[in-house]
Amino acid sequence: MLLIDAVTAHDANSICVQATPDMHGWYADAQGDMPVHIVIELMAQAIAAHEALTRRLSGLPPAPGVLLGTRRLEATVTSLPGGRPVSVHATCVLRDDTGNGAYDCHVESDGESVVTATLKVHQPKDFSAFLLEHLT
Repeated sequence: MLLIDAVTAHDANSICVQATPDMHGWYADAQGDMPVHIVIELMAQAIAAHEALTRRLSGLPPAPGVLLGTRRLEATVTSLPGGRPVSVHATCVLRDDTGNGAYDCHVESDGESVVTATLKVHQPKDFSAFLLEHLT
């Protein structure tokens, strides 16, 4: 499920991506808008793109990771308008040697910040072992 359209900016600590909510997407409400809870997935995909690009610049292949969650998502809207591009910004505020990380994220619609959250992520060194440990 790819929800982002393009990377518009990237550096060692942050990324900005563009996404256009699909008016006919599986998540679309009766008006063709994206409910705000789906925005967490937009943020997670921006983080995944940042991690992949950062690894590529270091000569490493992309590696799987997991979204651990967020304690708080703050929104001034209940949905994002379908068919209208939004910008998703993610800035790494924590990354440790165990693979844990945190990103401050926000979504802009029509140039105004409408959703913010800090997402916690984990990129284990051995993804298969991680899955076995947590799924059994």
